[in-house]
Amino acid sequence: MASDNVDFRFLGEKMQQVQSDLRQVRTDQLRQEGEQVQMQDRLSRVESKVDRLEEKVERGFAAMDARFRGIDARFEQVFQTIATNTRILLDAIRGKLGS
Repeated sequence: MASDNVDFRFLGEKMQQVQSDLRQVRTDQLRQEGEQVQMQDRLSRVESKVDRLEEKVERGFAAMDARFRGIDARFEQVFQTIATNTRILLDAIRGKLGS
C-alpha cells in the first residue's frame, strides 16, 4: 500500500514543462506564419514587377516590329523606284541605239 501514495508534484512539474513547451511552439508557429505572410507579400510584389516588365518588353518589341515594317515598306518603295528608273533608262538607251 505504500506504493499507493503517488507524488503528484512530479506530474505537475512535467505538465508545466509541457505547457511551457506548447506556448513556445505556438509562439514559433505564429512567428513563422507572420514571416510566411511577409514572404507572400514580397513574392506578390515581385510577380507584379515582373508582369509590368514583361508588358514593357512586349510593347517595346511591338514598337520595334512596327518600325521594321515601316523600314521594309520604305526599302520596297526604293527598290520599285530603282526598278522603274532602270527600265526608263534602258528604254531611253535602246531608243538612242535604235535610232
